[in-house]
Amino acid sequence: MATYYIVENNQQAGPFTLDQLAAKGITPETNVWTDGMANWTPASQVTELQALFAPQPAQQPAPQPEPRPQAEAQPQYQNSYSAPEDNVQDFGPAPKDSKTPSIILMAVSLFCCGLCPGLLPGAFGLMGMLESNKIDGLYRAGNYAAAQESSDKAAKYVKIGFIIFGVGMVLEIIAGIFYFVAGVASNM
Repeated sequence: MATYYIVENNQQAGPFTLDQLAAKGITPETNVWTDGMANWTPASQVTELQALFAPQPAQQPAPQPEPRPQAEAQPQYQNSYSAPEDNVQDFGPAPKDSKTPSIILMAVSLFCCGLCPGLLPGAFGLMGMLESNKIDGLYRAGNYAAAQESSDKAAKYVKIGFIIFGVGMVLEIIAGIFYFVAGVASNM
């Protein structure tokens, strides 16, 4: 069952069920928010709440259960007169990006020869960099879950790239030793 947050006396209140909102006597102009909504919206524009504004016979208000904690952080209500810097939401620290390891992986891959230790890890470093570049925008837009997902993907790409690079370098070293031994043996 969906629960809604409302703005009362310029303060955020809730969460409330539909029955609780009806008992509170919200108006079509009351600003509301629920999970899945990007911003606060007048109640008249929320389809589920439009039935609250139709004329109905008086009913006994239902007992109000304890509000349950929300799993997802809701945006804080900001009135239209707040300064732009006041509209920044704080969800805690931004997820870690992998830009530095991605750059290192791409740089080291660029200076190594061979397909395995060079191009393939560089491609994974590039994918890690692209995912890392998404993190800040998603975080500032309030989509913390997607920012964390991009952070996890970026870290995974960089880790895979370094593993492939390491395996490729070991194989190249083994091949170099083999060619050196073969060359020494042929000269004897």
